[in-house]
This record gives sequence, C-alpha cells and structure tokens, in this order.
Amino acid sequence: MKPVTDRSALYVGEVVHQRVRTFDHRLRYRTWMVLLDLDELDSLQTRLKRLPRKAFGLISFRSEDHGDRSGSPLRGQVEARLAEAGITDSAHSIRLLTMPRILGYGFNPISVFFCHRADGSVGALLYEVTNTFHERHSYLIAGPADGPIRQTAEKALFVSPFMDMGMTYDFTVR
Repeated sequence: MKPVTDRSALYVGEVVHQRVRTFDHRLRYRTWMVLLDLDELDSLQTRLKRLPRKAFGLISFRSEDHGDRSGSPLRGQVEARLAEAGITDSAHSIRLLTMPRILGYGFNPISVFFCHRADGSVGALLYEVTNTFHERHSYLIAGPADGPIRQTAEKALFVSPFMDMGMTYDFTVR
C-alpha cells in the first residue's frame, strides 16, 4: 500500500511477546498500525475519508486517546514533555505509531511518539504504555546520536499479573 504522504503511513508487522520466568510462553502474531505525522492530522482527515478523527468509522483516530486525554493538540503536549526533560532539538517533526480505533473501540497497550531532529534523525521517543484498566504511564527517552535504537526504562505501571513491578522494559526500534 502506498502511503498517503511520505510522513504518514500504514505499517504491517509482527508482535512477539515472550515470558521466560515462571513458565515459558511465546506468542507471535501479525498486526498493523498507523504512523501519523502530528502536523498532518487535519489534512489526513480530508484525504483519508476512512480515517475520521472525531467521528465513527471502520477505523478512526481520536487525539484524546493519547497524551493527557484532554483532546488538546498532541504536538503541544509532546513538545511540553520534551521541554520538561531538557530535550530541545527533537520537535522538528513528531510522528505517532499507534493502533486506530476499530468500529469505535480502541485499546493501545503501547503507542510510540517518534520525535525527530531537523536532520531527520530520532532525537527522542515517548513510549505511552496503557494497561487494561486504562491507566497510562509514559516513558520519555532521548534517542541515540546515530545507529540502532535500543532503550530501557524501569517499569512504573502495573500491566500484567504475570509481570512483577520490579522489572525493566527493553525497547528496540528497527
């Protein structure tokens, strides 16, 4: 599928979830997500009639499903988080990788904001983790100067009865 623009696209991939403690278990399945350039949200709604922003549709996107849930512009929310963390070079473009709502229902265990520097490199990533109780915690991590992205964060939100709180997330972006 050809993207509508060079900045927003549909991605098809695979999710792998593996537990190695208590009992071995591995789950692998195909999935898809949308990558949305936050500067294109209004124009995408007019170009992609099947991705309404605030109306019901087969698939839809709502800003209030992310960030502080206020519905206020996501770009401003992410820029504020970057500024609080002292990351000043990474808001040239901001893209959100997420699952849209399907038939009005949405659940995003993880959404990722890619915060790009002016040269196009990733300056920071904001990982938004949501549990089944709709509680959310975000992990903002500065990106590497170059090379592959592999980051860690101490777990700060209960997400599963199979995972103790004293764990570390290992984020790898390819």
